[in-house]
Amino acid sequence: MVLSPGFPRKAGRGARRCATLEVWMATPDMIRSLSILLLTAVASTGFATAAPFIHPGGLHTQEDFQRMKTKVEAKEHPWIDGWEGLLKDRKSQADYKASPHRHMGSRQRAQDDATAAYLNALRWRISGEKENAECAVRILNAWADGVKEVPRGNDQPGLSGIPIGSFALAAEVLRDYPGWSGGDQKKFKKLLIDYFYPVCHDFLTRHNGASDTNYWANWDTCNMQAVMAIGVFCDDREKFDEAVEYFKNGRGTGAIRNAVPFLYQDGLGQWQESGRDQAHVMGGMGLLVQMCQMAWNQGLDLYGYDNNRLLAGAEYTAQFTLWKGVPYTYYTNSSRANQHWVSENYHGRLAVSHYELVYNHYVVRKGLKAPQVKLMAELKRPEPGEIDVFGHGTLTFTLDAKASPFPAGKVPPVPQDLVAVAGMGRVDLKWSPSGAYSARGYEVFRGDSAEGPFTSIYSTDNWTTPLYADTKVEAGKTYHYKIAALNQYGVSEKSVAVSAAVAAPADLPEGWEEGRTAARAALDGSSFLLKAVGGWLGGNKDQCGFLHRKMEGDFVLTGRLVERTGKIGMAGLMVRAEDRDDAASVAMTLGEAGGRQAKLRIREKQGDKSATLQGNDYTWLPAWFRIKRDGGSFTAFQSSDGITWFEIGKGKIGARKECLVGLVVTGDEGEVKFDNVSLVAELPQVPAAPKGLVVAAAEGSTVLKWSPGGALRGIKVEAATGEGQFYEITDLDGSATSFTHTGVKDPKALRYRIRAYNLGGDSGYSDVAGVK
Repeated sequence: MVLSPGFPRKAGRGARRCATLEVWMATPDMIRSLSILLLTAVASTGFATAAPFIHPGGLHTQEDFQRMKTKVEAKEHPWIDGWEGLLKDRKSQADYKASPHRHMGSRQRAQDDATAAYLNALRWRISGEKENAECAVRILNAWADGVKEVPRGNDQPGLSGIPIGSFALAAEVLRDYPGWSGGDQKKFKKLLIDYFYPVCHDFLTRHNGASDTNYWANWDTCNMQAVMAIGVFCDDREKFDEAVEYFKNGRGTGAIRNAVPFLYQDGLGQWQESGRDQAHVMGGMGLLVQMCQMAWNQGLDLYGYDNNRLLAGAEYTAQFTLWKGVPYTYYTNSSRANQHWVSENYHGRLAVSHYELVYNHYVVRKGLKAPQVKLMAELKRPEPGEIDVFGHGTLTFTLDAKASPFPAGKVPPVPQDLVAVAGMGRVDLKWSPSGAYSARGYEVFRGDSAEGPFTSIYSTDNWTTPLYADTKVEAGKTYHYKIAALNQYGVSEKSVAVSAAVAAPADLPEGWEEGRTAARAALDGSSFLLKAVGGWLGGNKDQCGFLHRKMEGDFVLTGRLVERTGKIGMAGLMVRAEDRDDAASVAMTLGEAGGRQAKLRIREKQGDKSATLQGNDYTWLPAWFRIKRDGGSFTAFQSSDGITWFEIGKGKIGARKECLVGLVVTGDEGEVKFDNVSLVAELPQVPAAPKGLVVAAAEGSTVLKWSPGGALRGIKVEAATGEGQFYEITDLDGSATSFTHTGVKDPKALRYRIRAYNLGGDSGYSDVAGVK
């Protein structure tokens, strides 16, 4: 361990001119019984000597490196498993070639280079292999020599903070290597201070001239980590403190109270980007976790700040990724990026490598309970490398083999409740996740008959998502399916087979008219395909493909946009007062901004310019829309699941008793598919609460049974542990009257309740039941 002097720090206004005692931890291990106590004397000049930096002290200390080295040499699990994964990582190879650019250029390639420098330096620390250290030296020196300007270009200032922080962290790992000369290190520090720091500091202070909440959390967190890492490697206390202050009190979305803006019971905290997509949630969180580890290694506990607020965000995100329900609060920012629900985009994606670090700090070191974090760490073990964070946490952050056993798991249980629903040119499959939450992927098998043979058509070991859409099908043909679950320990037995007959295209149902678009329908009359014919929506008139029919009086039009191919502009639902381009109209569509923005357009009178209201800003397929007429008023809604609806806006268009209602599409070419299309005079009453729920224990599972209901679209099952909150664990077919919750370790610890739903919405809950 090396202690380097920090820069002097001026005492603030009102500071007492007397000696004060500061407590700093020498290394991150709380098991140690001693801390470094530093006496800070304030001189008559008004300056104080700050605590010296600990080196190495980025993501790892000397104690950490010694633990890795000792465990790998002894071939102890799980460290040896992590080490073997590191050796297979392409970026850890000693022949890696860097590609520096005078003003950074591609931030993605810069991050690859920084990661390669870190991984090669890490290999040297553990094995002593000089060729890996020399590779890291070549990479860092190439960048120190090659950069001549402050980074600029696409997403810079901003996301350039990702590789900048990674470069500084890699340099901290390599700093003790004798082959990296003092002169070369000085040049690299100059790179960090003169070229890289200014772009990070500028973003955190100005946000490119935008409002402080305009950018997403991951833009802030990457620059926060970068500033802190530069401070550590360059022994620059002012920069280190700048990052700490921003973490605690920053105005942007990366400051911890803004990154986790809403807290709930059971230790859950909604992440700032939870309504955007889960990939960006994981990336931004991983960067903030690394920053907290760096601070911890310098004796500062940001992990525990604001009552472990970071842990709440990690626990919430882990729970949702494991396919359990989570609470959600509407979120928006200064740009009105409306987010009405937790995003399904990348839901279940396991391309994440920071949960070993979260688990080992909060659970192993601190002794806190974080059951979802623990499950995530187990699911990814041994943790691989990742893109925005370094990963390989099983090797680098595991503290105790008993707390992180590997190999120690089981093959996941057989998937249950498989349902196949045929649509136009597709079959949608869904099934229930196991209560063991031990599957990190699934394999889908298809056959032409119930007896087989069944052939694998899809497999993944990086998604927990219990859904699959088979789009390589022939119209009019019946397919049979089975599912198997898989993880690092093997593959389960196949599920019970189910079948579905793919809908054949048919003429449009009676009363429907194409109106500029070529359209087809499925035999069931609820699925439609529309071809784009150019045009647009908005302004004083619309030119669009409009598949429609006449409707008198009040109505509710519902539809799900499930696919789009080609150069589609907008697609959704539309109502017109009459059949002309400049007619008074209401349109609820998806399109623009990469096809993700939902908007409501209302033209109240013929020939007027249509007004626009923003819907859910990050809407991903499949997307549900609804337009409801009530007299002269038209109200538009959105939903992520067709069950819970959010009102986007309403208006009056002066329509006669009869108007035109239907599906709309714009774009130069391509086609869109809708299913679940329903046009009714009024919605059905919500179903009655299910009755007769009983729960019994079985071997490794619980079995739920209830009385059958009426015509239902589905049954949702929720579970709670002890007196904790209820969260959804599966969504069953409406005909279901039982559910087997597999992989349950303690059946008596769980309570259950269920509710039914139809086109009108959710029922009330059943009585709560558990194993007696």
